[in-house]
Amino acid sequence: MDVELITIGTELLSGVTLNTNTHFIGDQLAKAGVALSRQVSIPDDHDTIVDTIHESMARADWVIVSGGLGPTGDDITKKALARAFNRQLVFHDELLARLKERYTRRGRPLSLHLDTQAVQPADSEFIPNELGTAVGILMTEGGKTLVALPGVPQELRAMIVDHVVPRIAAAAKTRVESRTWSTTGWTESHLFEVLESAIGAHPEIAVAFLPSLQGIRLRFTASGPDASRELELFTDEIRPLIAGALYAEEEIGVETTVGQLLTEQRKTVALAESCTGGLVAQRLTDVSGASAYLFAGLVTYDNRAKIELLGIDPSLIETHGAVSEEVARAMAEGAVARCKTDCALSITGIAGPDGGTEEKPVGLVWMAVTLDGKTTSRSIRTMGNREMIRARAAQAALNMLRLRLLGRED
Repeated sequence: MDVELITIGTELLSGVTLNTNTHFIGDQLAKAGVALSRQVSIPDDHDTIVDTIHESMARADWVIVSGGLGPTGDDITKKALARAFNRQLVFHDELLARLKERYTRRGRPLSLHLDTQAVQPADSEFIPNELGTAVGILMTEGGKTLVALPGVPQELRAMIVDHVVPRIAAAAKTRVESRTWSTTGWTESHLFEVLESAIGAHPEIAVAFLPSLQGIRLRFTASGPDASRELELFTDEIRPLIAGALYAEEEIGVETTVGQLLTEQRKTVALAESCTGGLVAQRLTDVSGASAYLFAGLVTYDNRAKIELLGIDPSLIETHGAVSEEVARAMAEGAVARCKTDCALSITGIAGPDGGTEEKPVGLVWMAVTLDGKTTSRSIRTMGNREMIRARAAQAALNMLRLRLLGRED
């Protein structure tokens, strides 16, 4: 199964807009066991669009096109599709009625350009767009299929997940299965060293290492009639090897796992953040239902806030500095005492680019967890710019809390 992706938009090439659609489409296809064979971004130019469609249709079984389906002047994809497939543009009364009904139901005034959305290439199948007015277009010719979708990320993602990927997966001739695990706390090279022998012993399993600031996702893919059994045997073998880093046998953030543990144990948590500026609180509240376990998040950025809000002894800061093990422990203990929660997590560090010293360099972060009357602490030294250091600090702190909730201190 060859699948090619064409993303249309001059703004993508100029760097004005980040091309997140390519990442999302490739990821969703990979989860379904289908890999993109080619991807190209092109400008809003009629002739370029037509030529690129011809090239991709000559090679691929499926072609996905995103962008240029709206009512504005630079939305020319429909016209290019009609020319590429040598078909007329046809007005569809039922499509216009459907769009008008949606506007009326939502209490919105009818768009002056709504009629243009009802004009589509002849002999096309429409893909529903529940979040916008530009329907998707599916066209077939010579055993090949092209799907055109709007470029608005929220609209495209829903259509990809609900309508496009299932059809492509169903059309694939080979049974392919894929699983994704989530790890954190280990480097990519260490993970590979631990798994190298198992990977070599199972050439039938394709293993992808997908690093990010939040950790490393491991994607395992197998094909053929025994794909499910082969994956089961392989994952059973490697599970104990990476138990120290594995936090979920699915693709979720560690904040979700922490939330699950807090919910299961019926515990509440308070946060005392300094260098992360509330990033841990944001991560936890990104998960629906966080109000069941997150009591409060205190951003005690200034030393005075640490003293007045958390009750830290000023002499502790004067003696050891705000970025120290002693202050991190006092922050966590102060948060538990002031918020009366079951546990607390604290972070204090130097995110840079300024503020570092030889003794305490940029990237030094101390964190502590108070749970069941016991406080544990650890430090990390990470690299990168300010955003990267803060993200890695938040991830490490959440993982530390996860491990404490599991009764581990490693």
